[in-house]
Amino acid sequence: MQNYHKILTISGGLLLCAILHSSCKKLVSVPDPVNTISTSQVFGTEKQANGAIAGVYTRMINGDNPFLTISVADQSFAGGLSTFMGGLSSDELFFFMSSADKSWYLPNTNKLTAFDAGRSNNLWTSAYTSIYGANSIIEGVGASTALKDSVKQALSGEAKFVRAFAYFYLTNFFGDVPLALTIDFNKTRIMPRTPQVQIYQQLVQDLKEAAAAMPETYPTSMGERIRPNRYAASALLARVYLYQKDYAGAVDAATTVINHTSLYQLEPDPDNAFTVTSKEAIWQLQQANAANMRGNATPEGYDFSPSVPKVGIAPYCLTDVQMKAFEPGDKRLSWIDSTKTSPGLGQPEVVAYFPNKYKIGKNNNAIGAPPREYYMMLRLAEQYLIRAEAAANGGPGGLASAIADLNVVRSRAGLPALSNSLNKEQVLAVVAKERQTELFAEWGHRWFDLKRTGKAHDVLTALSLKQPWAGDYQLVYPIPPTEITVNHFLIQNPGY
Repeated sequence: MQNYHKILTISGGLLLCAILHSSCKKLVSVPDPVNTISTSQVFGTEKQANGAIAGVYTRMINGDNPFLTISVADQSFAGGLSTFMGGLSSDELFFFMSSADKSWYLPNTNKLTAFDAGRSNNLWTSAYTSIYGANSIIEGVGASTALKDSVKQALSGEAKFVRAFAYFYLTNFFGDVPLALTIDFNKTRIMPRTPQVQIYQQLVQDLKEAAAAMPETYPTSMGERIRPNRYAASALLARVYLYQKDYAGAVDAATTVINHTSLYQLEPDPDNAFTVTSKEAIWQLQQANAANMRGNATPEGYDFSPSVPKVGIAPYCLTDVQMKAFEPGDKRLSWIDSTKTSPGLGQPEVVAYFPNKYKIGKNNNAIGAPPREYYMMLRLAEQYLIRAEAAANGGPGGLASAIADLNVVRSRAGLPALSNSLNKEQVLAVVAKERQTELFAEWGHRWFDLKRTGKAHDVLTALSLKQPWAGDYQLVYPIPPTEITVNHFLIQNPGY
């Protein structure tokens, strides 16, 4: 937790000045930062406290310095990096560029080493930075004598949600990780790795407390969903329960979200799912419309798109396996675009397909223009798929409920309804296929799905890109060696 340790050593400071400096001005007006921010200063007013948590979100999506960074896909787990690393590690994406770029080529071929780990180190440090920000807020509002109890409760719940969100990705990428629930450096600097089962137990506790404490409505103006509400906590809780195989819990939590139809509905047109006004959005993050080449594009919208429309190189392309997963007539094919490009000097042109869920990319990302898309963190379609999988595995509702939920997702995609005569194995096969075609190029879902269902070895070893297969130890990433250097209680994952 090297970055985590660096943050903790700031004398007298509760939050990084950089976090406050990059706070979402649209959410709340934050005074100019000073060199050190004391607890009483940050949490002296509701306005300042809201500015602190807004700053955590801003850093999650925009990285350390959005005004200088063209792309944050190599910086932040919550700014595209989870999608790119998970997609390349699975059978979803391939890196079109030179194999000399080891930062992407090694995860794509599942040949990471401890000292040549691609961008996985950035997953670790950025997630722990978010956890530190969340823990700072939890401790800060708890100690504040200026804030009303209702404000303290809501902010603490929101911070617990953020902590749970970051830990979900940490443990699914790295396995057992240190469970830091404090900003006390004397405790965090010598933390060993916590077993994943305990990490999940903490996620459930945090998300239950967050759902109870956070408001039903979104705490932003203009109806935007760029700060989470209690349904975001329920949505993530449904996913956590599914991963734990608590199928009754998964059905219950997903139903809580799905039944709130006054807020959430699938967008009839898939191309509207990722817009600012999407009814499907449960939680989004607002990217900085900064004075850089990225303009108002989301990280993935920018990084997936080619440099020149239809003929430029798209660096991260969809595999043949992913393309063949779609049925004819699937409306979700509008989430894919193509470009004609040459893989190398003197090589013939080929058609490469790339994700196009976000329509604002490298060539239409006007700086200063009103945003049309925000970065999607959680959305409703996943909740239907969670509930379908849980019900098919014996959760409340059984196969009939699972088929009904799958048909909701398939109907939006323009696909025919499933037969009610499908058995359990057939329904679960459809769930896997619908997750592959609905959630592709989002947050590493495919990578996590292959691992949690025990299919990763068979699927990945059948791909020529992954040959020779280095070993199943590659299904978790190496702990950054710099972290082991500063904390000798950390033990490296086997195989590295």
